[in-house]
Amino acid sequence: MALPRLSRRSCQEMLASHSDGADLAFVDLLRAEACGGAWRIVEAYSASGGPFELHAAWSGGEGMGQEAKITVPRATRLSVYAASLSLKVANLSERANRVGCNVSDGYCVSGNQFEVRGVGAINAPPDLTIPPFATHLRVDCADRSHLSSLVVKVYDGVGVLQAEVLGDEQPNPGLPLGGAGRITLVAPDDLRFRGVFLLSI
Repeated sequence: MALPRLSRRSCQEMLASHSDGADLAFVDLLRAEACGGAWRIVEAYSASGGPFELHAAWSGGEGMGQEAKITVPRATRLSVYAASLSLKVANLSERANRVGCNVSDGYCVSGNQFEVRGVGAINAPPDLTIPPFATHLRVDCADRSHLSSLVVKVYDGVGVLQAEVLGDEQPNPGLPLGGAGRITLVAPDDLRFRGVFLLSI
């Protein structure tokens, strides 16, 4: 029996250049529907060889849909059980970036990542929002000698501190999140950092 076919299965968009510190400008890449759910393999790629951010939302046909936020260095793939699928993308490159996608029927095992960036503030340490499907977190900064001055604090869902790890003592592949409710990063004022969440999707 033929699988329910999505109304659209591929597209490309040219994304305008992105500058440091600017808000991300998301563009609809694909919106598709089918008469029933099936496993779909979503491949998203940069034809220009630049990084971009991908937001994927889908529904299996009944109930609430799911969403994933993914930072893509050049290309990625993921599998979702979907009757409807929506993809949005934003450029992370200082050059124009042609981004595309292909969707096929099937299933694959995948792993992805989502990157957040921030600036340290001792008196008001920023919280890092935990994205859907996150399993681990790794924090980095440009100068490794500053890692010892970073502290990652993990609180559970009722606000109890469960882990406190120095930046230069993070385990591989990162700090397991478990039942984390929120994460606070204590860093020196004006120190730029990035947090990379590993995703199970």
